[in-house]
Amino acid sequence: MLFMLIFVVSVCNSQTSKQVSLSMLYEALEQNHPIAGIMPAMDSSLAIQTRNMSTIWYPKLDFNATATWQSEVIEINIPFPGISIPSPDADQYKLTIDATQVIWDGGATKARKGLAESQNLAEKSVVKNEIYSLREKINDAFYAVILLDISSNQLKLMKDELQSRLESIQSGVRQGVILESNMLSIQAEIVRLEQKMLEIPSKKASLISMIETFTGADLAENPEFILSGLSNESEVTLFRPELESFELQKKVFDSMSDLTSKKRMPTLGAFVSAGYGKPGLNMLSNDWNTYVLAGAKLSWNIWDWNSTKREKQQLMIQKSIVNRRKESFCDAVNSQIESCLNDIHTLNQQLEKDEEIVSLLNTVKEKSSSKLDNGVISSSEYLSDFNSAARASLDMEYRKVLLDKEKTKLYFLMGKNLNQ
Repeated sequence: MLFMLIFVVSVCNSQTSKQVSLSMLYEALEQNHPIAGIMPAMDSSLAIQTRNMSTIWYPKLDFNATATWQSEVIEINIPFPGISIPSPDADQYKLTIDATQVIWDGGATKARKGLAESQNLAEKSVVKNEIYSLREKINDAFYAVILLDISSNQLKLMKDELQSRLESIQSGVRQGVILESNMLSIQAEIVRLEQKMLEIPSKKASLISMIETFTGADLAENPEFILSGLSNESEVTLFRPELESFELQKKVFDSMSDLTSKKRMPTLGAFVSAGYGKPGLNMLSNDWNTYVLAGAKLSWNIWDWNSTKREKQQLMIQKSIVNRRKESFCDAVNSQIESCLNDIHTLNQQLEKDEEIVSLLNTVKEKSSSKLDNGVISSSEYLSDFNSAARASLDMEYRKVLLDKEKTKLYFLMGKNLNQ
């Protein structure tokens, strides 16, 4: 009978309140949490960075101006009949516009872009991990609200039942069949239940406010949090976002290694210099002249004393460190999963016994109720049986919620979505 009343109250509440599931809160968390706004900014930063890297393929223009004085100049003192070779002036001036164009950079720019993209993905994965970790706090608050609702419903049902019992006892007191002290005990118990009921709204409001802060969702005035209803998970496989983060970290080191190799590749470029100076290209002239100089340049670091090799070795060591961290993480999560599975198994076993316990204690309570009406037992004896039955019912409802919570925790530990 008590379970039917709980079900009816739950149905009535659902008709007047907004139903909220954990999946809805997860979705709101990923869309509205302030940290989620970081990822678009990261993409914008990457686009700017990539565009800057591409400018290496654009011609580079520089304006240069120099003025020099030298203590000694070239002198040609060989006598030639009818020929006079002047000496250049000690002061010389140059105004030039220099243009350089990279023709091939050995793949270094492509490697830099690849590194920037890898770093961007790795940084975004860290943000995703932070958001995912907040699910655990939402889970705790979510199920705490459900347990408060169950407590509220249970207290209300207990109060209503005692109120009904009080009316019967008051009739017996008036007839002199039942002692007045029994009536007062029932009244005191009703007041105690009302006192407990007063604590619930503020606790629930605080939890809902915390959930709204994390998710940015408007949960209305009286939301109804519904259980996930997950089935027992038989196959345990990790899909945690942290695993992707570890792999992306290793890709960053691979990209860095690739860039290190590209630095050793030869580079080819062309240049043009247009100038006006005294002297021009004719070093024996003291007149101002214009000139143009063009050419190509090849650079190749053919020996770096094994510096590149050591850098790659260092990156390989860092990759191995990431692998070890990944293994440690998986071991820790698998240990938590094993503990969670044990808790789920225990809760299932306890629930099987709960129904039998509730049924037995309800029978005892009904008999005590009849004895109280007939003045055979005192109100304290009845209240003891009444509270035992109520606690058993509440324990069973709590365990149902805790079982659902443990299953949700299992999904969280594995990294699975609730709808998978």
